[in-house]
Order: sequence, then structure tokens, then C-alpha cells
Amino acid sequence: MALSNEKIIELYRNMLLVRTIEEKHAKLLAEGRIQLMGHFGTGQEAVSIGVTGPLRKEDILFGTHRGVGEYIGKGMNPKDIWAEYLGKRTGLSKGKGTLHLADRDLNIPFVVGSLGADWSIAVGTALASKMKKTDQVTLYFVGEGTCNQADAHPAMNMAALWKLPIVFAVCTNQFCEMSYMSEHCPTEDIAPRAAGYGIPYEIVDGQDIETTYKATEKAIKHARSGKGPYCVEYKTFRMALHFSGDPGGYVKPEDLEQWAKRDPIDLCRKKLLEKKIITPAQDNKLWAEIKEEVDMAVEAALSDQDPTTEDFITDIYEQKGVL
Repeated sequence: MALSNEKIIELYRNMLLVRTIEEKHAKLLAEGRIQLMGHFGTGQEAVSIGVTGPLRKEDILFGTHRGVGEYIGKGMNPKDIWAEYLGKRTGLSKGKGTLHLADRDLNIPFVVGSLGADWSIAVGTALASKMKKTDQVTLYFVGEGTCNQADAHPAMNMAALWKLPIVFAVCTNQFCEMSYMSEHCPTEDIAPRAAGYGIPYEIVDGQDIETTYKATEKAIKHARSGKGPYCVEYKTFRMALHFSGDPGGYVKPEDLEQWAKRDPIDLCRKKLLEKKIITPAQDNKLWAEIKEEVDMAVEAALSDQDPTTEDFITDIYEQKGVL
């Protein structure tokens, strides 16, 4: 069934919001107003927003360090993200997480410091949901490079064995940090690995927001129905460098040029305009509103209170009179 016009506009707006937040982050870095480096997800917005769009609030999301897409898609507020990024006391982790975002209310546990270390943790939350019969689904959002980590296979094995409500969502952006995926993996696809454990899988175009949303919706429905895990691989391209200081000499200019022609935001905008779902004037207004929203969120976070020296020793160990 086709997505409603309202839903497509919502998804488009979230993609614009993600792109604007990350462009603002890069600008603040260039101006020296923020010290936190960025791992931007430019070009991957249709994946991160499409993957999280069908989730319920109570569902559990394990995200990555690659930009803010999945966190915006799950419902995080730009002001909360900026407060955490800037290390403020008002951050959801009181400024102690920074790039490692977490949101207890939205069931976003954390971003691990070592990529792939949370494969088994995600299986654990799915197991807990099944044992408690909560109807929750865990979505483990991961890059193709992290699928080569040692915990990937036992995690998939146990998820399949126990028929756990978990979706393995693989964002294949062609790069494993500062080298191409082809230098790390002998196959073009990651998802077929799931078949080795009897997990159904699908490989889809990661540049089309409707495609990514519908594929994830199908996978979540499968997992929630008690049929066990599902794996979806989304083919996209990381148009940003691995991190904000990356010299980027490994990226082939012809690849950037080709993938830029299928920018997910441009594709969605074209569809909206051609179907007369929005007008050019409405599109311009939406961009302006989002830019203002992000600017206001940044300025509000910049004016928030910084941590005190006492904050460094709180929320670390249980306080029983002994440090």
C-alpha cells in the first residue's frame, strides 16, 4: 500500500532536518565554535529515516555514530541532541555522552564506543522483550563494516534460534571507515549471510525513502508477529567522509558524481513536486522553517549551563558515602 501524502511529507521533512543539522555541525566546526568532530551521514538520509519511521515509541533502537538520522527518525529533539553534543548539563546524558547519544524515554539505549560491541546487547533486549511479552521490537541499525565484527554471527545465530523480535538493518554505504567495502568483503551483499541462520532477508534501494520505509515496515511486522528476526540491507552511498578531519584521498570522484545524481533528498523532492503534493513555494518555506529550527536549537544549547567539577563524579557509581 502506498504511503499517504502526509507520511511522505513527514519523512521528507525529517530528511531535511537531518541534512540541516549535519551541515550546521560542519559549519560550527569550521568556525571553531564546537570541538566535537562529526561522522556525517550525508546521502544516507533515506536509510536512517526510512529505517526508523515505522518504529513505535516503545520499540528499542540501537543506532550508530554516523550522523543523527536514526535518532531524528525515532523522535529525538534537535535541542536535546545539541545539548548533548555541546556537553551541557541539560543533555539527555548530562553532556557525558556527546556523540554517543541515548534517550531513555524513546528506548534508545546508547551508542557503543567500539562498533559491533552491541550485537549481543541488542539480542539481549529482544530476548527480554520476548520473555516479558511486551510486544516490543529491537532494531539493530548497523553498517556493513560492523557486520564483519566477531559478535555478528553468534548474535544472528541466537536471535534465529530463539525466534527473537529483532530486525537487523544493514546500511551498506560502500565504505568501511577509510576504505571501500570491496577491500574488506569478498561479496557485494551482506544480507545473504542471514540465510545461513534461516533468517529471511531483503536487499533494497537505499536512496528511495518509500522503498526503505516499506521494507522496514515489513521486517518489523514479521519480527513483532513472533516469526523471529528479519534482515534488510539498504544500498546507499556515504557522500561525507569518515570523520570531519578525514583527508578523503581514498574516495573516487566518479563515485561521488554518480551517486550525487541520486541524492535521496533530491529524489524525494522531485517526487513530491511532480505529484503536486507540495509546491516549490511550500518546499522553500519548509527549508527555511527547518533552518530556523536548527539555528534556534543550537543557540539555546550554547546558552545552557556547562557541567560543574562535581558533575564529573556523579552518575558513575552508586553513592553510599564512599567514592
